[in-house]
Amino acid sequence: MKNLAILSFLLSLFLVSCGDDSSSSADDLNEESEISSSSSDKVSKNSKSSSSSSEKNKSSSSSNDKTEKSSTTNSEMIIESELDTLGWKDTTEGAIRKGNITDIIYIFDNEKWRVATLPEASLGACNEKNVGNFGYADSRKKQDLSYLECVNNPEDGYCFRVVYSPGYYICKEIGPKRNLSWEWKSIRFPEYTSICDNPSDDASSKENKAYWGNFTPVREKCIHCNQESIDHFEDQCKKRCYVSSGKIAHASACVLGLGCEYDLYGTIKEGPSLELASDTIFYNDEYNDEHLYHLSYPISIDSTKKIKYICRHYREFGDLYGGWKVATDIEIDLAPTICTYSKGDSGFQILTGTSGTKYVCDNGKTRLATQEEIEEWNRLR
Repeated sequence: MKNLAILSFLLSLFLVSCGDDSSSSADDLNEESEISSSSSDKVSKNSKSSSSSSEKNKSSSSSNDKTEKSSTTNSEMIIESELDTLGWKDTTEGAIRKGNITDIIYIFDNEKWRVATLPEASLGACNEKNVGNFGYADSRKKQDLSYLECVNNPEDGYCFRVVYSPGYYICKEIGPKRNLSWEWKSIRFPEYTSICDNPSDDASSKENKAYWGNFTPVREKCIHCNQESIDHFEDQCKKRCYVSSGKIAHASACVLGLGCEYDLYGTIKEGPSLELASDTIFYNDEYNDEHLYHLSYPISIDSTKKIKYICRHYREFGDLYGGWKVATDIEIDLAPTICTYSKGDSGFQILTGTSGTKYVCDNGKTRLATQEEIEEWNRLR
């Protein structure tokens, strides 16, 4: 019995021991479950973090994609520009051609293709073969609208920017004879002379012959000229009067067919009645120097009505000119003597007309003399 009790006690201890192990295992499982849950939470958080990071990376990647895309676009733009002239071979200097892809006009210059300037795009190259050619340059997007020109010695830093805008241009020879170049120049007042000053052989052979500008002889030099351009140049030429020296003259010279030179001052000449208009033209040249030109032109000419003109100098806008002016009765009476700008000691001159009438000449203007002025003039003499 004692042995049975001892065996029963040992069996009891064994069962308790087994029960403890079972409890420990459950606790361990619970702890593992908590660890697993915690770990799962961490994994979930890490997953979210990873997901967030992934989103950032995706965003970053997307941003990079955009950068690369932008970069690619830029590359494509460069490639597109290259494609614009892709496969083009060397050709004749001055040849122009539109791009393969864009509407940009290119010119073959100095053995390579380059973007043409605005006048080149419309009128072609300016060189020694087409000096004097002229025409209208249209507005075009993406053409070379300006360039930097350095005059004299470029090292001196004397440079200025030439800006092109739509308008009329003429191909001109520029630079010293030893280093000539050719360039499209905007047609300003002086440039019309090379277009309009076209005397006939008969006119040019006669000294001091005056003639109206004539567009017809150079009409073939007008590039791609439509009727509007032709009308423009013909109108400008008809307004301009020249003498055989190539100088622009007062419109009355062309009405009379004779220029007013210094040796003709005081000459009276009869001619048709002339109604005149005039323009005062101010402009800045490419060197930004201001110039003033006075252009007179006829509104109407009435050959049935004759009037007398006198060749004399006159002041206009502070400058001294020589030209034919409608003669006053006093000027006709005094001719060929004219009232000059020189003054007597008393500040005026007394002049006697062919009729015997006495006149006062004071600072280039004449009027009837008073008796007191005549007596003072005689006293001073």
